[in-house]
Amino acid sequence: MSRLTKTARKTYAGLMIGNLLIILAGLLLIQYIYYVNIRPVVPPATVHSILKFVYLIKSKPESQWSTIMRRNKLPWSKITLSATPVYQDNALLTLRQPIVYDLLRQDKMLKVSVFVKEGTWLNIRMHPPLPNQLGIYLTISGLLVILLCMLFLINYWAVKILNQPVQTLIQSLKYIENREHWSSIPITGNSDQKLIFEKINRLQENVRKLLDNRTRVFTAISHDLRTPLTRLKLRAEYLEEQPIFAKIMMDIHEMEMMIRETLDYFREANSEEKNQRFDMVAMLSSLTADAAELHYEVLFNTDVDKLIYLGRVSQLKRAFSNLINNAIYYGQSALIHLQQFDHQIEVTISDKGPGLSEKEMEQVFMPFYRGEQSRSRATGGTGLGLTIAKEIIQAHQGTITLTNRVQGGLQVTVSLPFTS
Repeated sequence: MSRLTKTARKTYAGLMIGNLLIILAGLLLIQYIYYVNIRPVVPPATVHSILKFVYLIKSKPESQWSTIMRRNKLPWSKITLSATPVYQDNALLTLRQPIVYDLLRQDKMLKVSVFVKEGTWLNIRMHPPLPNQLGIYLTISGLLVILLCMLFLINYWAVKILNQPVQTLIQSLKYIENREHWSSIPITGNSDQKLIFEKINRLQENVRKLLDNRTRVFTAISHDLRTPLTRLKLRAEYLEEQPIFAKIMMDIHEMEMMIRETLDYFREANSEEKNQRFDMVAMLSSLTADAAELHYEVLFNTDVDKLIYLGRVSQLKRAFSNLINNAIYYGQSALIHLQQFDHQIEVTISDKGPGLSEKEMEQVFMPFYRGEQSRSRATGGTGLGLTIAKEIIQAHQGTITLTNRVQGGLQVTVSLPFTS
């Protein structure tokens, strides 16, 4: 059942409930038919004894009746004498064998009043047992269990067959989720399902081509801009004595940085780096040491001595480096904390800056976005650092969130799935 989708489980439960209701209705119908047609078990000798008893009472004098009733006891019977018939509906002048069987068939018991003489009626009430129903109930119960097992397997098989292509689609979409390099979905199921999967694969291929073309165009433009930018820098050197020279060189430097960051962005997006095992603690410690060598206020603490993680080490190093640099540039410091949980690891990077407004938190991950205040030209940057970091984290099936700290500053929380 765990392999079925939620809709498939509901369908399966509905089928089982419907089948159980049908079986229950069938059992009630069978029980009714059985009860209507069942016959009491009355041996012919017992019927003969009833007729003989009635004959003796009618043929012998009243003084012998008590002796006859004592010596000729009838099984499952209650016999009385009365002045009027107790059973008015079955008051008979004489009693014959066919009448006895007919009464037993109709009422499942014998209730009859037989005329003996004027002012005297013989009342016989016989309640013979029905056939032993335990064996019948055991047989029906056994058949019911077998039928339920068969229905369980048949319904599960049918639902699984119908659900398998959908499950394949879901698993394939989960696999390619947040991946730049998509893979085709296996074509399985009936003709309609195969057609859907083919359409999805074709759509994937079209989107992939569109993204590849976009990447090639932006990469080519960024690369080609370097040549005129170099010429512009050389020509600007002739203006070194002019007051505007410093501003021109600052603009050129900013353009060079934007081109470099753009090329790095598309290079990361199309990276085919393989997953490998590395020590996350060692990587963050190395980034902290690199920043400390440049006299930045960066601290790293964790309760974990060593944490082996499977991922693309160069990309993750780039992502965390961008986040640390972001905290240093705009928050004057970076406090890094690593925690390990059962199925994920969490890295928080806090700074002492002014934080962000709610609106900015939604925009900072957009390419080339820079805030109006803290993220200004004076601090440098192109607005691609957080964009690259987020895409790398998402490519590892992780999440990245921003929150303003109560004591001031911004906190970046990175959560990555982890299996020890």
